Amino acid sequence: MAQAYSLDLRERILKDYDEGVPVDDVAVQYSVSRSWTYSLIKQRRETGSIGPKPYKPGPKQKLAPYEKEVRQLVADHPDATLVEYCEMLLEQVSVSTAALCDFLRHLKITRKKRRSVPSSDIARMSWKTGKNGKNSKKPLM
Repeated sequence: MAQAYSLDLRERILKDYDEGVPVDDVAVQYSVSRSWTYSLIKQRRETGSIGPKPYKPGPKQKLAPYEKEVRQLVADHPDATLVEYCEMLLEQVSVSTAALCDFLRHLKITRKKRRSVPSSDIARMSWKTGKNGKNSKKPLM
């Protein structure tokens, strides 16, 4: 997460602004965005404070109370799709596939399918050269 601008920088920006320097020039001089400069001015006007605003975490994930059920569901049905998982969870909670995908990513549960058989030795054919992959040294007959 990015760190907040220092109080010293905020004071210098507001000092220049109070002396009549346009916001665009202040933003360029101190390498900050124009919108942030306007926000700083507004914050000082409304609250009297120029310090950084406190961090507010986002909303808690909807599936957080159901972590155990989701882990068990994925373990019991490893080949199910997200839609099928959502249908299976419908008894406990109604959730979208996007929310379920985000929650699985949060839990570090990968749903990528792995081959149960070893790959074949057939190489891909290059469309640019027209060669036959692994057997490119042998003439085509």
